[in-house]
Amino acid sequence: MNWKSLLASVLVAPLANALIRFPCSQLVTERLDPLVTPGQVSPHLHQIVGGVRI
Repeated sequence: MNWKSLLASVLVAPLANALIRFPCSQLVTERLDPLVTPGQVSPHLHQIVGGVRI
């Protein structure tokens, strides 16, 4: 294992902004989180991608 690369990753990781990108279409972006805040507006966003809208 390359210890310099591991150390660099650990030091830089807190400065990174995480973002996941998918090549499929986005269905919706909602302030909805039924597990954390059921029936309420969520303080964060969720993007639903790659499914089929029925």
